[in-house]
Amino acid sequence: MENCVKILAKSSSGNSYTVRFYLEENEISAFCTCPAGESRKLCKHVMQIINGDDSILYDSNQKKVFMKIIYHIQRTNIPFLLSELNESEILLENAQKNAKKAKKAFEKEVLKK
Repeated sequence: MENCVKILAKSSSGNSYTVRFYLEENEISAFCTCPAGESRKLCKHVMQIINGDDSILYDSNQKKVFMKIIYHIQRTNIPFLLSELNESEILLENAQKNAKKAKKAFEKEVLKK
């Protein structure tokens, strides 16, 4: 049985977007009315909610609905996947820093700066 809950999320313009979460047994689906969400991309509004950041709430009276979503997320594979994503982003950032250092060392050697 599907359970749809809605959150009004703050936009950068001060207006709001509607974020719908469909909560199923051990699954969750999210849809946002922002331009990225309408293009079926993972937007910052969905990510902030999934990360438990209630500062995204346009209406603080929605805290109970927000907590329902957070509780449901804990029963899915999302926390594991989010952790994996965060670790991968850290590895990527470190790799980019190392590549930049290696390039500078290479340029210094080749160009005798």
